[in-house]
Amino acid sequence: MPLSQSQLRALVGEALRSDADLDAFCSDHFPDVYRRFSDGMQRVRKVTLLLDHADPARLTELLPKPISEGQASPPAIPSASGCIKVLFLAANPPSTMRLGLGRELREIEERIRAVKHRDTVTFVSRWAVRPDDLQQALLEEQPHVLHFGGHGTQDDRIVLEESGGGVAFVDKDALADLIGILTDNLQLVVLNACYSEPLADALTQHVACAVGMHQPIGDLAATEFAASFYRALGFGRTVDEAFRLGCSALRLHRIPEHQIPRLKFKAGVDAASLRLVPPV
Repeated sequence: MPLSQSQLRALVGEALRSDADLDAFCSDHFPDVYRRFSDGMQRVRKVTLLLDHADPARLTELLPKPISEGQASPPAIPSASGCIKVLFLAANPPSTMRLGLGRELREIEERIRAVKHRDTVTFVSRWAVRPDDLQQALLEEQPHVLHFGGHGTQDDRIVLEESGGGVAFVDKDALADLIGILTDNLQLVVLNACYSEPLADALTQHVACAVGMHQPIGDLAATEFAASFYRALGFGRTVDEAFRLGCSALRLHRIPEHQIPRLKFKAGVDAASLRLVPPV
């Protein structure tokens, strides 16, 4: 028996808990509905448009399955002390378009220094990262958050450096395999690189949450999103709230790329309640 509209509305609310999830779902699966959305539109109106214009059977099939009863989410705080380490990896081979990665890290660190819980967030950076450096850095640092700043490709790869300064590619499966082995403390991966959404999806087999980019993203947008995202985490906000505040910052600064970042999470994880820094 088909579900009623009220039942479908409840199902959408359970499966797509954040506005970012709703926007990304409609953009990916129901683009005709997504094109009807406008800036500032209330969530309830967006859900109504989805229910009015989407095929109910297809909508039910495509919605992420809700968390099973009794299935545990990962711990809200990833370390006993409540402190987190962010490993910032940067790669920009000389032959590729220059990126403002130094500015990105500087903006993040400046905003973290201004937050309530600044002493609970530590940044460690590695530059001109080569494929082998990925293993070395993860083994040494065992971070709670892995941040990559650099280039991504349309065929689901990130761009690293070779020993001689050339270009080295790491594909989606290789990166997911590495993260699956070295999860340790890792809860969140941020891929601040063009076309990285499929990689973020793949990484949520192993980590609670991942952020990737749906399309190419400019330097200014990547920097502002990341700085605002980590600032919100430092204030004890949930991952979902931090993500939405990062996107909101782009709109506040009139940077027209606020729909490019995408938040992905592992089955059974509620990003709306996951905090990396404890609130006070």
